[in-house]
Amino acid sequence: MIDAAVRIVAAAVLLYTAGQKLVAPTAFRRTLVALRMPRPRVLSVLVSGAELSTAVLLLTAPHSGVTASLVIALGASFAGAATIALARGESVRCACFGGGSEAKLGWTQLALLPIWLTVAWAAHGDSSNFLVGPDGVALTALVLCLVTVVRQLLPLALRSWSYLKVLESQWASSGSSSPH
Repeated sequence: MIDAAVRIVAAAVLLYTAGQKLVAPTAFRRTLVALRMPRPRVLSVLVSGAELSTAVLLLTAPHSGVTASLVIALGASFAGAATIALARGESVRCACFGGGSEAKLGWTQLALLPIWLTVAWAAHGDSSNFLVGPDGVALTALVLCLVTVVRQLLPLALRSWSYLKVLESQWASSGSSSPH
């Protein structure tokens, strides 16, 4: 069951990041340009496609060598991008999770490489077929939808709550009685 959880979390992360890159490709292309990668427009689409494909394979064919190879390749490419930035001594902002969540490329991506290798190992092992196929896809889609909705709506709800508290205090200080 642990391998299923690892696969689902990794697939959800990859689906989310690929979706963010496809929805707002300019931010990720800027990262590729800063890394001086060739053909950033094409490379951006290829990275997003690899993330989507890997996510689907983690959910539908986790025990495949192709799936493990793609997970390893993605983890290595993320670590490679960090290595390039660190070796050049450049501060490269990565829009890995979309334009609104840019962070500096560096030690974090290198530290995550063992986690990606663990995901590949956990998925490739024949220990479980739990949540492989439609059930895994459905659960991942549900989790991803919930996370996305909460991520989008929580800031709005907090701002609205703060605004309502300000209005309430103004109402109370004006000496008005309750609106009921």
